Amino acid sequence: MKRSFVGLAVVSIGLLVLIPFSYTQLNAAPSQYQSSEQSNMNFEDRERSEVNLANKENPQLSEGEVVQATKSFMDQLLQDTNSQHEVENYDSMKAYKDSFSDLAETKVVDKFVDRYYEERDGNLYIIPTETPPWFQVGEDFEQETTEDGNILITQTNQTELDGEYTIKFELQLKDNGQPYIMDIQYE
Repeated sequence: MKRSFVGLAVVSIGLLVLIPFSYTQLNAAPSQYQSSEQSNMNFEDRERSEVNLANKENPQLSEGEVVQATKSFMDQLLQDTNSQHEVENYDSMKAYKDSFSDLAETKVVDKFVDRYYEERDGNLYIIPTETPPWFQVGEDFEQETTEDGNILITQTNQTELDGEYTIKFELQLKDNGQPYIMDIQYE
């Protein structure tokens, strides 16, 4: 019986020593796992930053983003008018041009609005004519990065009315990632 008691005492003492040590090891494992996890996350964050940096140096837009930028501009350019061609939503050229502020550079807005609209007798009127040759959805286009980091979209189209034309949009990405039209050229 003494032997059993001594054996039980040795086992108990052994357990008392081993349990806290094992518990410490078990608790250390999650922190080691977290460190490894954080290390992986830091690596992924660094990798994402490098990709973002590369995108800033060579930004690319999806076809949907190009379509949205060109469509938003054209939608704003085409205003509702009454039977006398008076614009319904704007009374002045200045207010109308200001409405493009999130879409395009002032020189672009001036080029198009001055061609298609006029202000008379304190009202804004559209000059009845055809819409300009424009970006065609679903048609191929090229995309390249300019020296100053803007995106140049080039598309060649042919329509019955306009014949063959090439349109070039120079887009800049705003801080929120939205494309902003810096220039539009035709060839």
